[in-house]
Amino acid sequence: MKPAISVIIPTYNRLVGLKYTLESLVKQELDKACYEVLVCDDGSAEDTYSIVKEYENDLNIYYEYQEDKGFRAAAARNMGIKKATGDVCLFIDNGIILHKDVLNEHMRIHNESSRPCAIVGYVYGFDVFESNEDAIKKIVENNTVENAIQILGEIGVGDVREKFYKEFSDDIDHLPAPFVLFWTCHVSMSRKSLIDIGMFDESFTTWGGEDIDIGLALQKYGAKFVLARNAMSIHYPHKKEFDFANESDKADRHVDEKKEYLYRKYPTRAVYLWTQTNDDVELNKILMDEAATINHPQ
Repeated sequence: MKPAISVIIPTYNRLVGLKYTLESLVKQELDKACYEVLVCDDGSAEDTYSIVKEYENDLNIYYEYQEDKGFRAAAARNMGIKKATGDVCLFIDNGIILHKDVLNEHMRIHNESSRPCAIVGYVYGFDVFESNEDAIKKIVENNTVENAIQILGEIGVGDVREKFYKEFSDDIDHLPAPFVLFWTCHVSMSRKSLIDIGMFDESFTTWGGEDIDIGLALQKYGAKFVLARNAMSIHYPHKKEFDFANESDKADRHVDEKKEYLYRKYPTRAVYLWTQTNDDVELNKILMDEAATINHPQ
């Protein structure tokens, strides 16, 4: 039986987080025959393959490896796309822990839509600076996934994008710049759409940017952007590939360079304004106001 959905996990070391992710995939409500898991190793020094082997009897799981030549998450994801056999590709990061209904929810939305979808899953505890790191770890380690999600919601540790979602009443498809939300820690789209847009841009070789790029490509392609609140997950804290707090000048330079590259690649008003601001809510408000003025001049 051909799987309906391929779960693609790029990884580089961090075996503890990977085990949490794989355990949550074992417990999915979707029939095991309907999904496959591809662990795409970006040259780990740790023995990732041994972890994958532990789950061969519980999952349709496959291990792909590429040599360590620096940060190549985009290439690792492309490796997964090429090997995938499902019609839908779900990308989750190492350490993303899924509620048992996540795969069902992604498939439901894709199946019910007449347009190709770019689905954004909800990620409790996702925070670039990991301000709640210790608390999240204790909650995850001492509870079921479902109970941990409930507790995190009750104490106000939601998705860092929650302010954005509330501002626009969760309706992200009608936004002029939905690409700002498309972070590949937990997203899905059809494999056909990924092939059609040329997959991930492998010129991104430092942390960040390749997800915004794929979001821009999917917007240009005409995909429907959907916030899937019921596709709930938890981000298990880990050390970042880049130390923002201690290397802020370097981080800012990387961000500026990537924004400039993306504007050259997608020379639109939305991307230009995005290069000028760090406030994604304000960016979308400005663009919506400009569109309203054009459509309804005084």
